[in-house]
Amino acid sequence: MSKSSVGLSEPAYKSILHQIMTKQLMPGEKIPETKIAQEFHISRTPVRDAIRQLSNDGLVEIFPNRFAQVKEFSKDEITEIGTLRVSLDVMAVKLAGLFGSRADFLQLNELAEACSAAYEAGDGESRRKLDCDFHVKLAEIAGNALLLKFQRELCMKVEYIMLHYPITVENECSHLRQHHELAEALMEHDETRAVELIISHLSSFYGLKDKFPEGFFHMVL
Repeated sequence: MSKSSVGLSEPAYKSILHQIMTKQLMPGEKIPETKIAQEFHISRTPVRDAIRQLSNDGLVEIFPNRFAQVKEFSKDEITEIGTLRVSLDVMAVKLAGLFGSRADFLQLNELAEACSAAYEAGDGESRRKLDCDFHVKLAEIAGNALLLKFQRELCMKVEYIMLHYPITVENECSHLRQHHELAEALMEHDETRAVELIISHLSSFYGLKDKFPEGFFHMVL
């Protein structure tokens, strides 16, 4: 894709993404290519480039020579994402315990506090973003570039799922408190406690506890 093409497609990309993340476009709804092209006074080619990028992000499904629509996630797909997240975060916790500093873990705790504050204020958008920021920060502290890349690529899907497929946990405050407890466990160099927390945190969120035998996520790494 040329630089000029990227420049034309970027506003369309941002517009479609905004509509998806503000529920103006819902799962299964077709992307209005012509309307978007007219809105930005561009041809449909850069709009399609934007749609392809959103497809790469995992938020749009393309049906060649027919149409594109906002991605619909099945329960199995959400379970797959949750399973991958647990595995990645367990590795991130282990590496962060080796390479992270107290300053790193204090920053992690600050994100936990901001996420809890957003929840208390009823700011769902910030709560979702800060939740993902917390897990990305954990990957940053781990110091593994490939792990960080995977986490960042998952983030947009996770924010989308949290918005359009809200998952109910037994106690949201307790669930968010685990962010703080994880940062504290890392500061205390308690790897066992930190691993237990991240497994419990994500397993409960994605409903994985009844899908895998006890200790499964300890065995995969």
